[in-house]
Amino acid sequence: MTPEQIAALTAISTIISKVGTWPIGSIIAAVVLGPWIFMVFISRGMEKRHEGVIKMYEDNVKLVVNYEKVAKGLQDIIVLSTQTMTQVKDRIDANLFCPIMRKDPKVQKDVERPS
Repeated sequence: MTPEQIAALTAISTIISKVGTWPIGSIIAAVVLGPWIFMVFISRGMEKRHEGVIKMYEDNVKLVVNYEKVAKGLQDIIVLSTQTMTQVKDRIDANLFCPIMRKDPKVQKDVERPS
């Protein structure tokens, strides 16, 4: 070792003896335990976020189930409406003559009906 290195080590050991080991122990504890404590806080935050994501997915499942019920009801309404409109069209096709003319027996009943 060079004389400068020996002098630096002597100066560091003198500073440590005057200050004591408490600050050095604190620094070592912070370096060793600090990352672990920091990771505990980060993992707790991630755990809360994960719980939020799980809740969101459960709510989405409820939404899909309710939407399926609405879609089923809407399908029934559309089918019923289509059947009713078909019946209305059939009645219109069967009612080609005005009511006064239908009572007249001279009116020809075999008129071509539009498609």
